[in-house]
Amino acid sequence: MSTERDYYSILQINRNADQEAIERAYQRLAQVYDPATSNKPKAAARFREITEAYDALSDRKQRAEYDRQLAKRRAGELAAGSGSPADVLSNRYVWLGATGVIGAIVLALVLVLVVGGGGGEKLAVAQPTVSASVTAGTPTPVGQTPGPTAPGSPPAVTGETVTTPSGLKYIDIVEGTGASPVPSDVVRVNYTGWVAADGKKFDSSYDRGKPLDFGVSGVIAGWTEGLQTMKEGGKRRLIIPSALAYGAAGQSRAGIGPNADLIFDVELIQVNPPTPAPAPAATVTAHATPTSSP
Repeated sequence: MSTERDYYSILQINRNADQEAIERAYQRLAQVYDPATSNKPKAAARFREITEAYDALSDRKQRAEYDRQLAKRRAGELAAGSGSPADVLSNRYVWLGATGVIGAIVLALVLVLVVGGGGGEKLAVAQPTVSASVTAGTPTPVGQTPGPTAPGSPPAVTGETVTTPSGLKYIDIVEGTGASPVPSDVVRVNYTGWVAADGKKFDSSYDRGKPLDFGVSGVIAGWTEGLQTMKEGGKRRLIIPSALAYGAAGQSRAGIGPNADLIFDVELIQVNPPTPAPAPAATVTAHATPTSSP
């Protein structure tokens, strides 16, 4: 185990994060630092760090061993007089993680006040790539009917196939009647994704038992384009060429190989405008009072 990197800080999560939080953090950061699409300096190195941290923390046994090693390491640092507050505050990953947590809390509080008088669900503040690994769904409470599960391969659909100039194809399965989202909106969707070449399912919100909230501009290009001509309440099949998905890099964590075309069935449940950013606090400049000459 590396003694120079804290995997929790790299993924910008705390040590009590559950598997779902780890998945969300990985998907968000992997999209930002994907070497195939990112213009950020040292994106490849950060991507390797993120993947290494995810591999360790997403496996329960590896995570338990890592936690034991981390506890021993920190105990040794404290005994040796290291690990001072200055060391912690100088860690850029700690600052990044703290900023993300504060931002999430602010957005959640604003949404609670704006939507449903404080009674609605909060929007996800992260904007994950739509390729999260399939995780176990929430158990169905006693007396309730289990929700639908996604088919293992794309079911047959009928409708006109529309091809856009970018190469995106879509088929409207159900025409919606509500608003169409714009890039700055946050949407709530149910979806299932398959690899076009072999029809293998790699992700589905139905299998997890709940829809996904994300920013329209925070996902792969094929989704961003395809969502904007849908209407709330509609259901659409997106046939996305690899150039509008993950390109030559693929997304190995989700089982998507290089240059893979993808198929998604998407149900647009809700369109929400972006949460306005809090107004910046006013600053007051102090002026010295001149003294009179003697």
